[in-house]
Amino acid sequence: MMKKIMAIGLICAALLSLAGCSAYRDVPHDTGKNSYPVSEYRTTMQYYEDFKILQIADLHLGIETNVGHQLEILKDSIRTEEPDLIILTGDNFMYASKGVVKSLISALNQECAALTAARGGRLTKFTMTFGNHDNQGDYSRYYINDVMSTYATVDGREIAEQKFAAFVDFEDDNLFGLTNFYIDLVDDRAKDSDTVDVKYRVHIIDSNTYHFNGTDYDYDVIRTEQLEHAVNVYEQATADKDYIGLAFFHIPLHEFQDAYEEFQRAEDPSLLGQGEFREDALHGYRNNGSYAKLREANVVAFFCGHDHINYGDFIYRANSEAVSDRAIFSYGVKSTNQLYHDTDMIGYKTITLKDLTASDFVTMENIRENFKNFTGGYSRYEND
Repeated sequence: MMKKIMAIGLICAALLSLAGCSAYRDVPHDTGKNSYPVSEYRTTMQYYEDFKILQIADLHLGIETNVGHQLEILKDSIRTEEPDLIILTGDNFMYASKGVVKSLISALNQECAALTAARGGRLTKFTMTFGNHDNQGDYSRYYINDVMSTYATVDGREIAEQKFAAFVDFEDDNLFGLTNFYIDLVDDRAKDSDTVDVKYRVHIIDSNTYHFNGTDYDYDVIRTEQLEHAVNVYEQATADKDYIGLAFFHIPLHEFQDAYEEFQRAEDPSLLGQGEFREDALHGYRNNGSYAKLREANVVAFFCGHDHINYGDFIYRANSEAVSDRAIFSYGVKSTNQLYHDTDMIGYKTITLKDLTASDFVTMENIRENFKNFTGGYSRYEND
């Protein structure tokens, strides 16, 4: 409820004053009509055992933020964890300038370049999807994508060109939203799509902004064409279908609330999850079947941000013996003290990927060992 009230107030201000106000109309975000093959939305990274993802959530960097101080904290997290892939799951900006956008993305590229060099050429890359606040800034709708794209290059050219963004965007495509690409973690980047062994597939999905309900604004949902696109990726991208699918987005699915309630009711919650959950799931305005469709796309683990005073990881439908009826739902840890927060719930999440089957991946044993939520970082923000 707290975030709902704050969001409505922010929307009202944004509608009156911000150049990005068109993002709140309940119309398709994109006007392009071009259809691209799913292979054009693909980029790859070499998979290594103990491949580490660093999830950064809800930075909310803006013109009133001490951006330099916040970036130093972010850099420290990257240097501490030495991840292979950094994923920002939306609300990276709020009321930001172009300079703030450039500062964050440039800092991420610099850290990835430095870590890649320090690790003897083992790549560290970064990517992001968008939240409901990212386009409330002094820039055009595609500006963040344009900056990200300047740091992206074709597979294998990262070190030569010093560009470490894993990012694919077509402004003129027929897909709703700003990010609908995927990163394949493979045994050999040189192999073609008929022979490559895909260990994990990481979908980066835009869960969009707001939906006008006739009187005010609710949170939006992942749209039908985005979901169909994810299914097409599974069916068409590679001959290998035996991989573990992960999806990263901002606004939680309706099923996050179901998993949360099951966790609360459990006699032993540790059998179903870990973490702290201090507010209900602030999901989209309706359940449009996103969970079922993404499962059809071979996604078994779902990662979001958005709910600032939740973090942790659930097994969904944990009582089922069938892998097809189980999934992981995971909240990131809010990574700054911007906007509302609890001081003992600031930090970041790491997900370490091992060479597992899907049935072994979707277990509490895997979560307890390989999903780490680092919290209590408020003292690092004392100067902000």
